[in-house]
Amino acid sequence: MRKPRIYIVIESFHPIVGGAERQALFQARSLRERGYEATIMTHRYRAWPRREVLEGVPVVRVGGWVVGIRERFPGPLRKLAYLLGLAAMGWTLWWHRQRYDVVCVYKLNLLAWPAALACLLAGKPWIISLVSADSRRSAGHRPEPCAPNALRVRPEGRNRDMSDMEILESMGAPVLRVTAYLLRRSHAVLVVLSSRMKRELAARGLDLPVMLIPNGVDLARFVPVRTGPLQDEHARTVVCVCRLTYQKGVDVLLRAWNLVHAQAPAARLIIVGNGPLRRELEHLAEALGVASTVEFTGLQSDVPAQLQRAGVAVLASRFEGMPNAVLEAMACGLACVATRVSGSEELIQHGVNGLLVEPEDDQGLGQALLSLLQDPALAQTYGHAARVTVEQYYSLDRMTDRYFALYETLAHGGPLDRLIHNGIGATGTR
Repeated sequence: MRKPRIYIVIESFHPIVGGAERQALFQARSLRERGYEATIMTHRYRAWPRREVLEGVPVVRVGGWVVGIRERFPGPLRKLAYLLGLAAMGWTLWWHRQRYDVVCVYKLNLLAWPAALACLLAGKPWIISLVSADSRRSAGHRPEPCAPNALRVRPEGRNRDMSDMEILESMGAPVLRVTAYLLRRSHAVLVVLSSRMKRELAARGLDLPVMLIPNGVDLARFVPVRTGPLQDEHARTVVCVCRLTYQKGVDVLLRAWNLVHAQAPAARLIIVGNGPLRRELEHLAEALGVASTVEFTGLQSDVPAQLQRAGVAVLASRFEGMPNAVLEAMACGLACVATRVSGSEELIQHGVNGLLVEPEDDQGLGQALLSLLQDPALAQTYGHAARVTVEQYYSLDRMTDRYFALYETLAHGGPLDRLIHNGIGATGTR
């Protein structure tokens, strides 16, 4: 039986790098290593090549004639250019219909419209992999910050601090109704990253098959490097790997670090990544008086080396789907402090393999970090348990196996119910 050919469709891709982009590349690379034909299709921005091969994966970029220059246009024309880019994506999917058997679309947004139409007309099965959960429902209570409100960082742009479904809902009920109709009519299968995401879809009444397949981490690349006790330099160092956007809550982290610095002045914070809020966050660190203890490294290609500089990892996200940053830190044997949001709350069992705090709670975050900085042995215990967790439940191979089973079932017309009943949607940690 011939292995199905897969087209992975994503709105943005390398050199734009985020969790969805990394997971798309990981999955495509794993598929090709196992003999599947996997191709990534994405929009073409700027002067990027129309076709290239990244880590052995063919990449096709479309819509450059309008998507790549839309930022030059005023608001209404920019929206029109985006819609034309979506049309170009749908047309290309239809034109390439003989080259794939299953389509996987990353993120539930307007890209679902052309994908649904192309797959419906071509008679091809397809799935949508959702990226993030509802930020309003993930936010929980919002304690008052320990820093003045004047030092708060605001969202950097419209829709930048919303989840997949929230973005669609913000466009109005007609858009949501059309999207739901197209998904049902084209027999889409939704893939979610966490139990919270699955519950949120059920609460919205989307009557579609939903599979739970969490993100995976490359255990051969992200490995612990220390077997003995933590050295002083590592024991007092905390690392945060993320894009510098409002979603990731780095402003909350910096306010928490103000508390940490007051009680542990020798502690150091490394922030790895780049993004639209970098300058504002650097100014915030200066305003809080902690700039001398915070290192902004910018974007780094060797993330494992950055993680291995520290003994503790932190992620203060306001909402997530399944954070790769936490997975990768746990795989490196680091004790993690994260907010209780989608994904993190399943990865981390509080007090066993890490610590959880509420979103926006800078004081709680600061106290959690201090508890590990002041007790390196406890941090090491959590770090060891974290590595065991990802080995058992969150390896990249395990995740890819689940996608293989789903692709094979869809391509050959097998029953989806059997996959659900066999537990493909269970992480096994809870």
